[in-house]
Amino acid sequence: MFDQKSFGIEEYVKGNVINPRNNIARIIMKNNYLYTVATMDQIISQVKVAHKISEWEFYVGDFVMLNREDGDYYLEKLLERKNVISKASSYAAKSYHVHSYEQILATNIDQLYIMIAADQRFTLSKLERYLMTFNQENMDLNILITKADYIEETIQIMESIHSTYPKLKITPVSMYQQDTIQQVKDSLYSKKTAMFIGTSGAGKSTLINYLTGNHSENTNLVRSDKKGKHTTTVTKMLYLKEIDSFLIDSPGFKTISTTKEVDGNILFKEIQEIAKYCKFNDCTHKHEPGCAVKRAVVEGELSKEQLSRYSHYEKKLRGQQKYEKAKELKRQKGFTHKNK
Repeated sequence: MFDQKSFGIEEYVKGNVINPRNNIARIIMKNNYLYTVATMDQIISQVKVAHKISEWEFYVGDFVMLNREDGDYYLEKLLERKNVISKASSYAAKSYHVHSYEQILATNIDQLYIMIAADQRFTLSKLERYLMTFNQENMDLNILITKADYIEETIQIMESIHSTYPKLKITPVSMYQQDTIQQVKDSLYSKKTAMFIGTSGAGKSTLINYLTGNHSENTNLVRSDKKGKHTTTVTKMLYLKEIDSFLIDSPGFKTISTTKEVDGNILFKEIQEIAKYCKFNDCTHKHEPGCAVKRAVVEGELSKEQLSRYSHYEKKLRGQQKYEKAKELKRQKGFTHKNK
């Protein structure tokens, strides 16, 4: 019998035609090299990876196969992922070398909530970095403006976003306004996994406390310089009984970027669709005759702000692609030289 707290295992097993007797579990917390997993009928902690040198890396949200040996549980196999939420992570070596790599935050996410605090400095560029880093086609995206009791700041942020990205779903949230918390609850899908992300001090843990009714989470105030303090120290998945959904809380971060190739469709799908009707295939949407994008701006279908941001990021993305090609060419040359 499937348990209501099986953290999406039932749906995953059915959707992927997997034998439920194969010791299927889901990772709900990772703390260094130890994992906490949920099975159909229990929560198991202190789980380790079966092999010291494994072909898989495991993260919160992953569906896995468990193996039991001498009374201990081990992660035996990683099952297919729906998606991966990641960002660039940098670390320093010997104080002067900085290395960047893609840090996986969680996997198999159905809904993503990007949290922006009204009492912290906001720019469209910051929001766009969130969108280009985290947004994906197979995931429902929501923007939460937290600490919405800062009324004037909240209004300014919402107007700034709507003027450029009118189709984004934005919800103001305040812990002092229960109806706004209820709006977030109403937006959660039953039997689905939602992840809450944002910079330190954005109010992720506080909101999740209110959503789950569990006030055991530690919360910290924002410093006087408007920079947040880290409250959550590990990524973990929680069960929301009221809605029968699963919430992932993750540590806050200071910077947002990605080492992955960025797809312009994430931000500018509407413009790129309209651009198909331009007279010239290589139209820059600046001075060419027969430009469908410029016509859409004149007719009010697109805003000037949208086109301006598109032009800015198109140049930026071309630069990124040129850099990645040069880096790959350099890597190939180095590999060829090494093997001579």
